[in-house]
Amino acid sequence: MKIFQFFFFFTLIVNAQNYHYVVDSAQTIEEQYYLEKKSRTSAGVYKGDVLIRTLWSNVEKDRGTYTVEWDGVDDKGSFVEPGSYVIKVLSNNVEYEWEGAKIGNTSANLTGENRYHGLSGFFKFVVVNDMIYWSNGYNEQRTAANKTSIYNTQVTSPVLDKGAIVKYICADESYIYWSAHDVHSNNSFVFVTTIENDEEYNYTKATNLEVSYGRTYSSALNIINGEDSYITGIAKSGNYLFIARQLQNTIDVLDMDLGGDLVHTITSINAPRELMTDINGGLWIITDEKKVSLYQILPDGSLGQISRQLENLEEPLTIGLNPNNNEIAVCDGGQRQQVRFFNSENGQETEALGDLGGYLNDPKASNFKFYFSDLKSKKFNSDIYTTQENHASISYQNDGSFWVLDRGNNRMMHYGQNKNFIKKIQYIPDWLMLSVDKNNASRLFIDYLEFEIDYSEDEIDKSWKLKNNWGSKVTDENDNSFGRIREPVTLSNGKTYFLLTEGFNFVIAELAENGVRVTDKVLEGFNWIWLANGTLVYANSAELGKEVIWEKYELSGFDVNNDPIFNNGSILAKRSNVRQDEPLFRYGGWLSVALIDNNKLVTFDGRPEENGMGGGYHLGLLDTNSNDWLFQTSDATGVNYNGDYPLDGRFDTGNKVHNAGSKAMVFGKNILWGYYGEFWKGGFQTNQYAHYWENGLLVNVFGTNWTKNTNGLEVTKNGGAVFTPFEGMAGNAISPNSVAHPTDLDIGYLYHSDESWHSGIHRWKISGLNSIKEHTLHISF
Repeated sequence: MKIFQFFFFFTLIVNAQNYHYVVDSAQTIEEQYYLEKKSRTSAGVYKGDVLIRTLWSNVEKDRGTYTVEWDGVDDKGSFVEPGSYVIKVLSNNVEYEWEGAKIGNTSANLTGENRYHGLSGFFKFVVVNDMIYWSNGYNEQRTAANKTSIYNTQVTSPVLDKGAIVKYICADESYIYWSAHDVHSNNSFVFVTTIENDEEYNYTKATNLEVSYGRTYSSALNIINGEDSYITGIAKSGNYLFIARQLQNTIDVLDMDLGGDLVHTITSINAPRELMTDINGGLWIITDEKKVSLYQILPDGSLGQISRQLENLEEPLTIGLNPNNNEIAVCDGGQRQQVRFFNSENGQETEALGDLGGYLNDPKASNFKFYFSDLKSKKFNSDIYTTQENHASISYQNDGSFWVLDRGNNRMMHYGQNKNFIKKIQYIPDWLMLSVDKNNASRLFIDYLEFEIDYSEDEIDKSWKLKNNWGSKVTDENDNSFGRIREPVTLSNGKTYFLLTEGFNFVIAELAENGVRVTDKVLEGFNWIWLANGTLVYANSAELGKEVIWEKYELSGFDVNNDPIFNNGSILAKRSNVRQDEPLFRYGGWLSVALIDNNKLVTFDGRPEENGMGGGYHLGLLDTNSNDWLFQTSDATGVNYNGDYPLDGRFDTGNKVHNAGSKAMVFGKNILWGYYGEFWKGGFQTNQYAHYWENGLLVNVFGTNWTKNTNGLEVTKNGGAVFTPFEGMAGNAISPNSVAHPTDLDIGYLYHSDESWHSGIHRWKISGLNSIKEHTLHISF
């Protein structure tokens, strides 16, 4: 046959990023194909429907006629038997647009340090003149102290650089006082910044204190060491600063006119928590007895007897003071979930804001509904990875309007002096579990939050709204950050079910009208997937030389309680005598189960090389009728690989990665797998995705990783600004989901969570799917 493209073979070797065997020109079969336009291409050789050799992956070619060469060798390097074969060339012009992490995040900025983001959510805030100073607890590689202008509330700025955990805040006319905790050394302390320029202000009693993995504070005061030393309240009145430590039953009093000298340690008040001073020289204190009590501050900084108490409170979490009328506001949890307002002169309640009971009554989201606390444990927890489950914050502007922290939805809500809703600030902190209803792509879940997506709206900012919060009735028994709303599916009875953790098992639960309803149907273990038709699939994790079985339990109906009923289990597929190179789910990974054309099972191995496995393929398609592979691809790079992230579809098991891939997803004929690359290149991460066609050929690789950081920041583990967000980046996106556009077959979407880089639900728009073409060449060898 004639060869129309003389330079093709050279191009294959140099540019194809081909990780398979180079063609032996002495025994070559040649065929031609034509590209109507410039396209990305991948090619493979098939025996029937089985991919036996990937020739190249993700090579861009101009319009024109090209020749394919194959030397009769399969992916293992063995010569095939004579017979009829098919060469398929896949071409496409699919585009991948990062639309941002805008869902659940109201920030004006798409990326960068002025965007609301953080590992933990809003913890406390205080309004001082025209600025809101706010904290967000533990924030890993970023500062946990921030500020926002009341005139530009969707833009925020860091205060100082990376340092300690920061929670409680108070202020006077010149300074901001921040409570801090270094969990690694068990030191708690207060540091001080100026309102004028956000730099530290050093009182004469201040001490230099270097915190673990962060900055050295020059303004540290009241340093206390011990596991129970963390600060639970802070307030300033005149020249005195009051610092409460609940578990030590102490309130330390510092005289700031004496440079921050400790003048009293009050031990007579049991378990003091939140503190607030009023304009009459009083100190309001919340204690564990569910009391809010007023003490008069004596001239020497000590406290007199209780002069007033607020009555009939359920679970007082924080207090605020309206400077215009001395009205006291209390965020009350328990069965109330309201902001309750009291006359400070007589302690009488005047009114309440918010639906009584909040989300304990039903999950529907509202701007006049608060999630201050829930049925989970109320223990104050200083662990760096765990937020305190029951807390709130409230602070007034000078005009009498006020801000309230709706903790369960991580929203700072702004209300007018007449209690009318004005606006909100919201972002999604370290919530990892993302899912989409398998029969309704408009229902998007992140942990317990449900967002409604309008796909007819082109602007993503306008396409989403918070619809429900399902978390309030879930108890500690069923709460697990990796197993909240998993596998949601609306079944034939019109009701939506999902898998919820219960110990070391899943239990079936319903998203009912009044909240989560946990059934008595327990599924042993966690290796379960729920298919769109209602079938449950279980698969055991693969071990070298053993057997993997996929069992299916088909939905047969519903009982009198509307609980799903399933048929007895049967075998969907199996692999015996597992080889080290097979792409099978292994312990420590995320089980991926999806079907194409009802009898083609997508499998994925997201783990690095370990226990004799992971050194081969990581994506496969299994014929459930024969239990034979239709394709195996995404070969491992090898543990010694230390190069760039591979764009030819290889699965990177090198670069010192610890936790590598996330999961495989299917929509239509498209197969995607994710790679979050925890500790990739020795301490950083990726947010990469491979897009395959149903025949096992690569469409493209998209996403980003740390080396693509457009901010040009130096890569150092301990640097303060290392983790400034940049376009497309996410941390630990372990639960991506892909969906087809409900009305446009040319478009699909990929959603994924984000540990803290951008603190919202990311969406990638995948367009041009109709450009995917399969060129088929029949040959004999």
